[in-house]
Amino acid sequence: MVLRGGNLPAHCGEHPTWSRRVLGRARVIVAPSAYLIPLAERAGVPVVHIPNVVDTAAYEGPPRRGGGTRLLWMRTFHHIYNPQLAVRAFEHVVAVHPEATLTLAGQDKGLLGEVRALVADRPWRDQVSFPGFLGPEQKVTTFAAHDVFLNTNRVDNAPVSVLEAAAAGMPIVATEVGGIPDLLRDGVTALLVPDDDAAAMGAAVVRIIEDHGLAERLATEGRSLARASAWPSVRDQWCAVFERVLAPGGSIVDADR
Repeated sequence: MVLRGGNLPAHCGEHPTWSRRVLGRARVIVAPSAYLIPLAERAGVPVVHIPNVVDTAAYEGPPRRGGGTRLLWMRTFHHIYNPQLAVRAFEHVVAVHPEATLTLAGQDKGLLGEVRALVADRPWRDQVSFPGFLGPEQKVTTFAAHDVFLNTNRVDNAPVSVLEAAAAGMPIVATEVGGIPDLLRDGVTALLVPDDDAAAMGAAVVRIIEDHGLAERLATEGRSLARASAWPSVRDQWCAVFERVLAPGGSIVDADR
C-alpha cells in the first residue's frame, strides 16, 4: 500500500479500528513522507519512506539571485489550500514593496470567485493575475518567471508542487502544517510560518526579498532537497522494495526506512 493525504492521520484517528484493519492487510506500506510513517507502525506493518517523484531536470536553471518581488501561488482553489491567505499575505508585502506582483494559478474547486472578489476591491488588483490551471510546460516557464513560492495549505503531506518549486530554485514560504515540517527545514530549505497567519507569511516574503543571501541559500538548499525526489533515485528505492516483497519468502522488515 502507498499512503496519501495530509488529512490521513486525522481520518485514521477518527476511525482507529477500521484503519488498523485496512492497513494491516499490507505486506509493506510505502510513505512519501516521515509524517505518515507512524500510521503504518501503529498497524504493525513494515514501512518504507520513498519520496514523491519530481522531474527535477525540467526545472533546472541558472542560480537564482535574491531581490525578486514576483510571487507565485499554485494549487487548487479549495478551502484546504487556503488561497485567500496568499492574497492577505500579499497585502503585507505590497505595503513594503509596491512593485510586487502575485500570480494565483490552479483549478477552481469552488473558491476562485471568492478569491477574485477579495482582490477586486484592492488598489493593487492589477498586480494580481489568474492564469488558470498550468500544464507541465506552463509550469516550467511560470516557475522561471517568478521569485518566491507560497504554500498556504491548511492540510498537507509531501506536496509535489512544493518540490517542483524547490527544483526550480524558488525560495519557499510555507505554512507549518501536517507533513511540511518533515519535508522542509525552517531557515534551511524554506521559511515556515503558522497556519493562516497572513502577517507572518508576508513578513517572511519580505525577508526573502530584502535578504539576498537568505534567498540564495534557500534556493540552493531547496534544489538539493528536490534532487532526492528525482526518478533515478526514487526508481532504485522502489526496485529494492519490489525485489524484497516478490522474492520467495521475501520480507522488507530489514529494509532501510
